[in-house]
Amino acid sequence: MDDPIQRHPTRAEQLDILATIVAEQTVQGDRLVDLGCGGGYVADLILAKRPDLQITGVDVSAKALAEAAGNLAKYGDRWRSVEGDLMVASEIDLPRAYFRIVYSALTFHDLSDSAKQSVIAWAVEHMSDGGYFLLYDRLRLTEAELFPPQQTIWRRIERLHGDGMRTADSFEAYVDDLGNTNRPAALGDYFDWFASAGLSMAVLHLHGNVALIAGAKRR
Repeated sequence: MDDPIQRHPTRAEQLDILATIVAEQTVQGDRLVDLGCGGGYVADLILAKRPDLQITGVDVSAKALAEAAGNLAKYGDRWRSVEGDLMVASEIDLPRAYFRIVYSALTFHDLSDSAKQSVIAWAVEHMSDGGYFLLYDRLRLTEAELFPPQQTIWRRIERLHGDGMRTADSFEAYVDDLGNTNRPAALGDYFDWFASAGLSMAVLHLHGNVALIAGAKRR
């Protein structure tokens, strides 16, 4: 299955890390939720490693869910989907109460900050004790004085991989480019939101300003 996002040179490694964590931290029959599943690319990475798991994909797009159904048909009833809008997560009707892992990949930056916080809290409500919330997304850069070193990292990534991540000529241009539909949260915000939801939190992998963050539900 081809990656639907081509211009993202570090994505493959980070998503494989996410899939590997899921594969090694679950047992046969565990159930997962994929928030913002799109065409099922991340679910396919996970199920290729562990076809015994069960994943429920959530997406606001019926077209994306139909695409995912076709892409993941080889896994039979290990994949199911629910049409739902993360902006109003409380209205999403999941097929069961609790899941071992809830994860989301490159979806949170499309949500408002209040919706991000609500989705994290909602995810915890549907996680079994000791379960994990895995979040893969961009982080908002907040310190203008540290933007030049960030640009250096982006340039290095482009030199090594032949393709670049999001960049800008200045911090002001970076902020202007974010707009209303591209709203990554700052790392400090995630620490606050995870703690408020009852999750311990750690950044498991960070490259450029794209992070894989994990939260564990306290028993």
